[in-house]
Amino acid sequence: MGRIIWKRSALLWLLALAIMAGFQWWRGARVDGLLFTLAVALVLVDLVKGSPVEPFIRRRILPRGVIVACAAIVGVILTVTPRNGWLDLVGVLIAGAGVMFLAWSPQPTRDVRPDAAVHRSSTIWALLAISLCVWEALALVISATSPLAATYALQAFPTVSVLLDPLLRSGVGQVFFVGCWLLTGLGLLRLWSRP
Repeated sequence: MGRIIWKRSALLWLLALAIMAGFQWWRGARVDGLLFTLAVALVLVDLVKGSPVEPFIRRRILPRGVIVACAAIVGVILTVTPRNGWLDLVGVLIAGAGVMFLAWSPQPTRDVRPDAAVHRSSTIWALLAISLCVWEALALVISATSPLAATYALQAFPTVSVLLDPLLRSGVGQVFFVGCWLLTGLGLLRLWSRP
């Protein structure tokens, strides 16, 4: 085993994932805490091993039509089952595992972008993600610790999920949200540019 190279990007991922794991355990979300803890473990294994873990470098992926059909099945599961129930959770876990092992190509062929464009894009996405995480974390901490929380409940300190609740209570809203979520995932897989 060679010397571990601690790249800044890997350290930042470890820090972010470890903070999220600790936060999820603190708020009692055991499933979320476990998922983030597993993500921390995967990054550590990558660093120690010096290369990505096997499922992430396999090149045999499902054909595009099969991936779209699986996404449609997951979409149906997520729209007809009760929100925040066990079947809902199973649908999300199946989607995540399926993407990791059967659909995601870690190094897809793509146009070469200038370094400045890549840096600018990654900075914008990182700032957006950090802003949403800070908002969510502050709302949850304030709602759990502030004396005002008992009086005003979560409406005074809304998390993203609380803000989305009115939309997701209706069948049309749930179908719209699940559809957007799945299409975004398929777009991130660059599925439409594959043969």
